Amino acid sequence: MSLVESLKRRAGFLAAGFLSFLAALGLMRWSGGEPLVQPSGDFGLIVGIVFVAAFFVINDARGRSGSGAR
Repeated sequence: MSLVESLKRRAGFLAAGFLSFLAALGLMRWSGGEPLVQPSGDFGLIVGIVFVAAFFVINDARGRSGSGAR
């Protein structure tokens, strides 16, 4: 399975997780009186999203290559 196929297959799950995480983060920041956008901290959010997407792509690639033998 290619990178694009894997991301297309998981797009709904990744989007739902991303949006729910943003909602929880925004609620926590709002209730704490903090600014909603914090560039230094939000960079880590982007890195985390990339890592989660890479995890799914790698698992899909492993599942395809090792589907017959265990």
